[in-house]
Amino acid sequence: MGTLWRGALIAATLALLGHDSMAAQRTPRGLSEARGGRAGFWGGFALGAGAESFDLRDGAGYSGELYRPTVSLRLGGTVSRQLRLGGEILTWINEEGDALESLTSALFIAQVYPARATGFYLKGGLGLGRNAVDFEGGIGVGDTGFAGLLGAGWELRVGRHLYLNPAVDLVAHRYTARGGERYRERLLNLGLGVLFQSRP
Repeated sequence: MGTLWRGALIAATLALLGHDSMAAQRTPRGLSEARGGRAGFWGGFALGAGAESFDLRDGAGYSGELYRPTVSLRLGGTVSRQLRLGGEILTWINEEGDALESLTSALFIAQVYPARATGFYLKGGLGLGRNAVDFEGGIGVGDTGFAGLLGAGWELRVGRHLYLNPAVDLVAHRYTARGGERYRERLLNLGLGVLFQSRP
């Protein structure tokens, strides 16, 4: 009888040790969720500082940079863990007296993640640009042209569906003024935003 009990005790001990060993080899649930992946619909909101300059094509080159606040909104879907597609609106704002100058880009964007396991991405975009000056009373002037964007950023996961998103973007605008003259503007933007995705 004693031998039977000793055998049962040894078998139970081995079973418990085997279970603990297997549990130790599994990735802890919290770490697995923190590493996660890119999936589902996503949206981002960011504030930043933008350096705007313009070139009137008069041989003088680009003007000095004017630093003003920026705001951006992005929405889209995730094609794979290495590609997000969507749209973005980025606006630079300069308020002087009763005049409000703005430089706005409305873009179709693609974000490519070279390494699937990290949040680093490269971004490109094409769309429309608008340079406008609006005055009190509803009076305003402006030009509409083409816009292109190149940028990079990092998505730092801080929650199940939430990321902190520092980024840098270079946006170029090309216009034809009403008199037929061509000019261009550019914006170097440093932003910090929050990104939400629907699936963890």
